[in-house]
Amino acid sequence: MSVILITGGTGGLGRAVIERFLEKGHTVVATVGPGHAIDPRPNLEGYTLDLLDEAGCQRLVADTVASKGGIDAAVLLVGGFAMGSIADTDFAAVEEQFRLNFQTAYQVVRPVFEQMLRQENGGRIVLIGSRPAVMPAAGQHMVAYALSKSLLFSLSDILNAAGKDHNVVSTVVAPSTIDTPLNRKEMPDADFSKWVNPAELAEIIEFVTVGAGRILREPVLKAYHKA
Repeated sequence: MSVILITGGTGGLGRAVIERFLEKGHTVVATVGPGHAIDPRPNLEGYTLDLLDEAGCQRLVADTVASKGGIDAAVLLVGGFAMGSIADTDFAAVEEQFRLNFQTAYQVVRPVFEQMLRQENGGRIVLIGSRPAVMPAAGQHMVAYALSKSLLFSLSDILNAAGKDHNVVSTVVAPSTIDTPLNRKEMPDADFSKWVNPAELAEIIEFVTVGAGRILREPVLKAYHKA
């Protein structure tokens, strides 16, 4: 079975992804923010970490490799969201979304990618993009969020170019709105039937990391459901 590193283990999508991998018998190391915790379970290890701490992210990868022997897949789920048009969005707002959506991913990807280059079987990386990052008509209402998420697509392209000869593949999964309790609370008047089920996203992520989708190269998967 595979060793899966997941960031954002206590989020709405994180819980579904953890459950999916555990059901399939894989070993999961999941990060949680300070003040949070994951209940101990067989094959599941929680790791408390502020992902804005670059040295801490490097320790996360080193500790995981030391205890588990390697990292077969990394699924980077931590992020944040903010509404706002160009007129409403100052640069401080852009910087905040950059930290939440790009910096938290990049600081884990960097040591994970270097580790996967050294592994005989390479590895798989999943980044969570977003529909507004590739659809300007949607992004115009959430500028800082869309800009920060768009960087993940460029990062994935760079990882795929650098990892091509080492069997290291990065996938971007770009959902529309994910049906989580937090999103329902924030948007109570929305049509939830059009949103993306976290369990179905978890299936997609499992497919491209340890399932038959491992043969895909440079994939961008647009999981929009009915949006």
